[in-house]
Amino acid sequence: MSEPSAVLTQRHGAVLQLTLNAPANRNSLSAPGVLEGLLAGLADLEQDETLRCAVITGAGGAFCSGGDLRQLAHAPEHETRARMTANAALYRGIATASKLVVAAVDGPAFGAGLGLAACCDLVVAGQSARFCCAFVRVGAMPDAALFWSLPGRVGRTRARQMMLLADEVDASEALAMGLADRMAAGGSALPDALALAERLARGPAQAQARIKLGLREAPMGLEEALAFQVAHAPTLFASDDFREGAAAFFEKRAPVFGRPRP
Repeated sequence: MSEPSAVLTQRHGAVLQLTLNAPANRNSLSAPGVLEGLLAGLADLEQDETLRCAVITGAGGAFCSGGDLRQLAHAPEHETRARMTANAALYRGIATASKLVVAAVDGPAFGAGLGLAACCDLVVAGQSARFCCAFVRVGAMPDAALFWSLPGRVGRTRARQMMLLADEVDASEALAMGLADRMAAGGSALPDALALAERLARGPAQAQARIKLGLREAPMGLEEALAFQVAHAPTLFASDDFREGAAAFFEKRAPVFGRPRP
């Protein structure tokens, strides 16, 4: 009998659901197959033209507990450096993907798990969600791209507090500070995250990709912002999606993006 996959994949139309499936390890990124499964899922998202958005979630009541402290405590420095270099591909892949990624957070998102959620484009927090930049509790410094993603979400002051104090943040506080974008109406974040992803999947792909690119390069100075819009906006105004959006506006109907117009 084969071992269950460490990352389960499920397709919902144009949305790809990636479920971390290592509950015995609280879905640690160090659990065998988790990193590889997430990277494979992100590759599928980018390469499959019929996929528009991904949702990352966790099985067994946890989103992701981060790294394995036992492994980190006993590994020589060169092994840890190599592992962190490999892990960087995950955060870079989410941040630089042309398509959108939504985190559905139920239970703890601690350490690198916080980093996994924070680098996603949108975060939906379930009632049980808890976030913690826990590194300083064990004498470590934040990694998982958190020096980029966390200040971008909550500002430098709140990021400094989260990094230095390592306090836990619940779903309602995460929503208030901008760490989460939505708080699930029901118990679990997944249904709301899937509905949000399906909405995004119906949106204009080229515009979404350029918004994601612009936000990744933010904050911009005035001249940088003006140059960015001149470099990218004219292409969108010449696109089929814009023609469809404009036609739908004047015809007082919902636009249907992603189809060529005559």
